[in-house]
Amino acid sequence: MKKYFLALALFVSLFANAQQEYSSFTNAGRGCATTFATDYEAIGINPANLGWAWKFSNKKFAMGFAEFGASISSDALTKDQLRSSVTSIISGNSNNLTYEQKVGAASTFAEAGTTMNIDASVFGAAITTKKAGGFAFRIVDHMQLYTKFGSNAANLFFLGKTSSIFDSLTIVTSAGTSQNIANHPNLSPDTAKLVAQGYSNAPQLLSKVLNGSEIKLTWTREYNFSYGRKIFGDSIFALFGGVGIKYVQGLALLDVQSSNNHLSGFSSISPAFNINYGAAAAQANQVTQSGGLPKTVGNGYGFDFGVNAIIKNKLKIGVAINNVGSIVWKGNAYTLKDTFMVKTTNAGLQNYNMISQLSNMFSAGAGGLVSLQGEKSITTQLPGMMRAGASLVLGKKGEVGVDFIVPLNTTSPGSFTNPVMSIGGDFMPVKWLKLQAGFVHGGYYGNQIPLGIIFIAKGGTYEAGVASRDIVTFFTQNGPNLSLSMGFMRMRF
Repeated sequence: MKKYFLALALFVSLFANAQQEYSSFTNAGRGCATTFATDYEAIGINPANLGWAWKFSNKKFAMGFAEFGASISSDALTKDQLRSSVTSIISGNSNNLTYEQKVGAASTFAEAGTTMNIDASVFGAAITTKKAGGFAFRIVDHMQLYTKFGSNAANLFFLGKTSSIFDSLTIVTSAGTSQNIANHPNLSPDTAKLVAQGYSNAPQLLSKVLNGSEIKLTWTREYNFSYGRKIFGDSIFALFGGVGIKYVQGLALLDVQSSNNHLSGFSSISPAFNINYGAAAAQANQVTQSGGLPKTVGNGYGFDFGVNAIIKNKLKIGVAINNVGSIVWKGNAYTLKDTFMVKTTNAGLQNYNMISQLSNMFSAGAGGLVSLQGEKSITTQLPGMMRAGASLVLGKKGEVGVDFIVPLNTTSPGSFTNPVMSIGGDFMPVKWLKLQAGFVHGGYYGNQIPLGIIFIAKGGTYEAGVASRDIVTFFTQNGPNLSLSMGFMRMRF
């Protein structure tokens, strides 16, 4: 059940980047969206855009299914390793690392960051009226993983019971006898296979072992209703406003960090991940899984606000504040206790499928690496952000613009710590083809060159396309980012 669920969860939630809300393939290829997004794709970007008259003036209703976008970046993995990891996650068949590979991974992952964003729009619809404005509804999944291990943490997570933080090892021979030996850095692979437990005679606090580490995992599902309309104006100057309200379901939360030997951490994860919390489960509100879709463990509400102006039907200027709100995590909620790392039977990370591996390691059951305290609830703020953008319409052939995105609360799970700046645009050489390109700087991914291609049929009735948030990485091994955004079922009537 667990392998099936993880593969299904990642594949389905692929149908939704929490950083910039580019689950829409129509926005991913240019890197700008604040004054570009229309109909239901304006949800989470700028609800004021719902008040605009559409480019295809005879179309009043839009609907779309299964639009998705995904990005992954790692300072530790090569491009081929990233591709292999993504394939194994989707298939549910991850090849386990050898002991030698785990030793190498412990070294390369030390102080190296890894980021993954998966966004999926399961369904979206919008209708625009001349007098009342525009209404839109959308269901979107967001999943984000960020890891950065300190040197000791990387060694512990990949090597587990054979980690150098344990000075002694208990080995069990093929004959069934056991003995204790001293741990050492040149442990042979054959001996490593016999290790049943690692322990320390001078144990360190977990806060010291994890010092310099940060691990964040979030998975949420939003049901968002937004409204926008013209406030006043004419063809010379028009002002628009919009608001959105979203109901947010929480499916997974893991937030652990240690800095200056101070540890903080909490989690609330759907029972579909099948984590063993040991005795700590009696202290929490337990949620159980009985087949079907993964059970939610949190819920909350959020709001979006936006305004924009159109000058002489050429220049667009927009500002929006998104994700104002919080989630209360009531199911399977735990906080992390700072305890001495005395011993473990945990074998460490077996592959690069961080989502399944980390959820197991941050359990309090047999073989877990941590000690947990059950909680009745945990409240987290949504990853709020402010967007500002402008664009210039170039007749019927295209549009160019700029975007600025600033996080409002950098400590919230799912938020990003650095502002994002981008420039990009659309170009339509013929009425049935739209080409997109841009340049993005900031966020977790550094510099990116997005590129997209969209096909338009029957005067805007149907759209399909594919885009990447960083096309350069498909052709290089250095600075590995992988990104893909696709959509095939977008219609207007």
